[in-house]
Amino acid sequence: MSNLDWNNLKYFLAVARTGGLTPAAVQLKTSASTVSRHIDAMEATLDMRLFLRQQRGYLLTDEGSSILEQVIEVERAMQSVERQGAAVAEIAGEVKLATLESIAHYLLMPHLPTFTARYPQVRVELLVNRHLADLSRREADLALRIADPRQRDHAPDDIAHCIGTFNFELYCTHESLEQVGDWRQLPHISWDAAWVKLPMVEWLRTLFPEQPPLLRSNTMQAHYLAARSGLGAALLPRFIGDNDTKLLRIATEQVPMQQELWLLYHRDLKGSRRVLAMRDFIEEVCQLELAKYA
Repeated sequence: MSNLDWNNLKYFLAVARTGGLTPAAVQLKTSASTVSRHIDAMEATLDMRLFLRQQRGYLLTDEGSSILEQVIEVERAMQSVERQGAAVAEIAGEVKLATLESIAHYLLMPHLPTFTARYPQVRVELLVNRHLADLSRREADLALRIADPRQRDHAPDDIAHCIGTFNFELYCTHESLEQVGDWRQLPHISWDAAWVKLPMVEWLRTLFPEQPPLLRSNTMQAHYLAARSGLGAALLPRFIGDNDTKLLRIATEQVPMQQELWLLYHRDLKGSRRVLAMRDFIEEVCQLELAKYA
């Protein structure tokens, strides 16, 4: 058996994870023929068939499955070396932050010019998505989330701490409330079926127990714009609702719903100066902004 080309491992993992040459090629930003060539080379080196080539895709053989976990461990070790190497760099390069749309737009974006002026050699990649970025796989360097990681199956190598809290309250336009008189008669906006267990959805159900939502959407921005257009009442963070003079904060009998804000990063990056610079900046901005709405 010839010496194994470690470069082939990433192609093996991509095909194992995506189930085919084409999706693996898209993930690796190369061609399907290149992926196929590396898989063939790895099988020849190991003298074993790693995948069953079927019309619906590539399936791992028993031999392929038996080495998958070992290859994943090699990937983790290589990523750890990469992270530790990055930790000794100067405050320069790229830092990737994953967060929610509402936090990115309304809390962070107004302050990013301050960060880039303070650290002109740092390039920021802002990943706005509902998907929880996997920090151990370097999908992001830091993540800013409203989900408490202690109540989820989060990676043990992630450093996480709560950097503040903020309130959600009910908002509508002045005209919407004038038309119905009583806020309980307002139509309301809620989250789609995939998010029925969100605390915000439960809170809305207690306010409108007999009334289904007029509109469901999976983004906070859609809720905000719907309320602003006069469609009905929406549950919004105060850092959004209080900053729009067209919206009225409704006084309900319910105690405002409070949400924690959590900052996470991988422990291998705890010595990275650019990651720590972004961490400190996020804490500074969020504590400053959230204090306005306490």
